[in-house]
Amino acid sequence: MDKPIKLGTRVGFDYGDKRIGVATSDTESILVSPHSTILNDEKIEIKLKEIISSYDPIYIVVGNPKHLSGDLSEKSKSAISFAQLIKTFYDRPIYLVDERLSTVNSNSKLREIGISEREGKAIIDQIAAIGILESALANEKSNRTIGDLI
Repeated sequence: MDKPIKLGTRVGFDYGDKRIGVATSDTESILVSPHSTILNDEKIEIKLKEIISSYDPIYIVVGNPKHLSGDLSEKSKSAISFAQLIKTFYDRPIYLVDERLSTVNSNSKLREIGISEREGKAIIDQIAAIGILESALANEKSNRTIGDLI
């Protein structure tokens, strides 16, 4: 059964070695929207601080690309390091959310609306971030664990 949840924005990240997809929720957590795709470069901390300070989220979620078995992957370790970087300047909860198959699902969503994988390259990371944040919100509304707390 869905429960009322705390008002406030949430921010979701789909971490990648080259690009990071960003999605945000409205304060009532009804709507999750794509925000941007940012390059994962030497200015990443500055970019993250700008996004986080402008939305002032009550929590942040980062996708955790585990193996299908549930074990941590090499990419999981990178996502955890990314979440730990955010933790150095953000003092609210950060959750790792299982994102197995999120890219596959994102590509499927693009095909459904007639956008090829090649055409959708610019937004695929944002769509994955939307899926990650929607998963966290569904868990929160159902009174389940949002994700693994960092």
